[in-house]
Amino acid sequence: MVLMLVAVVGLALALKPPNPAAAGPSGRPVSASADTTSPPPPAWALAHFDRDGLAFDYPAAWRTATSGQNMHYITILDYLGTGSGLATCEAVTPGPSDQFISGTECGADMNVGPGQVEVQLSLEDGPFEHGPIDPSDASGATQGGTYTEVGGLPAIYVGDSQGAADSTVTVYWTLSVPSSVIERYLIKAEIEGPGLEQMRAQVQALVASIRYDPPAPVLSTSDGPRMVSMGLDQATAKDPALACFPRLAGTTATATITVTPGQTQLGKPLPVTCRTDIEPFAMWLWRLTLTESWTAASDRPAGALTTTVWLSADGVPQSTTYSPQDSSTIPYSQ
Repeated sequence: MVLMLVAVVGLALALKPPNPAAAGPSGRPVSASADTTSPPPPAWALAHFDRDGLAFDYPAAWRTATSGQNMHYITILDYLGTGSGLATCEAVTPGPSDQFISGTECGADMNVGPGQVEVQLSLEDGPFEHGPIDPSDASGATQGGTYTEVGGLPAIYVGDSQGAADSTVTVYWTLSVPSSVIERYLIKAEIEGPGLEQMRAQVQALVASIRYDPPAPVLSTSDGPRMVSMGLDQATAKDPALACFPRLAGTTATATITVTPGQTQLGKPLPVTCRTDIEPFAMWLWRLTLTESWTAASDRPAGALTTTVWLSADGVPQSTTYSPQDSSTIPYSQ
């Protein structure tokens, strides 16, 4: 009886399957996931990105990499996709006769192979003229770009820039940066077929899902009169030539000036009419428009000079532009 019980127990132990979490090939304990590979996410699955002021959805199968490389006026923020991207800066070593060469040399590269896509996110803070992306400015969308809207704010799109082969496409977006008039988000995507149209649709869906985090302030038109007064007071403190403009939007005043806004000196006095206008722009900015106009006379044609002061949501001047920029069109300019 004892011998039969021992035999039955031994047979039961021999038939029991081994515990995969108990030991690996070497006999040491391992986790259950160590011997298995996680399946890739399905093609329709999305992941969420929320960093560097941008939030959006992107294919979960894509890889992400944070860069943060500052490259003088532009910072490479992140890379996403199935290809690869790298931004680097290296110190420049001057030669024996290069007395004035120093600093660093920077570059950003993306590499995509067949059936791959890579997206580069960056932040630009100059050098370019101050002012936000303004769809009313016909000269603002250069290099074949068109005005569009991303995340509720003005943007510029440049699409379908063909590479060396017809199966390679590069597309660009320039985005507004909430509460800033001198910065731009840049989105650059490189795509190589096969599967070109599907990957391009993925990039376009990514851009379409963009939201700003934190979101741009929303202006109230009822604040317009207060913004005129606050903005003009601060702008005039820096440029006394703005003193002729009334503190009430939609009204005019007359004056005789010898200096124009922007500090153009005149050879003799010029009688002008000064008009003030204000409007909310792109949710987070006020556009304060100050127009000096003059009538024709025997020694001058009629004309006007427009000063645009961009105000933040709290009425603080952010930047100022002048049109026309050529002072030679202003009578009596020196």
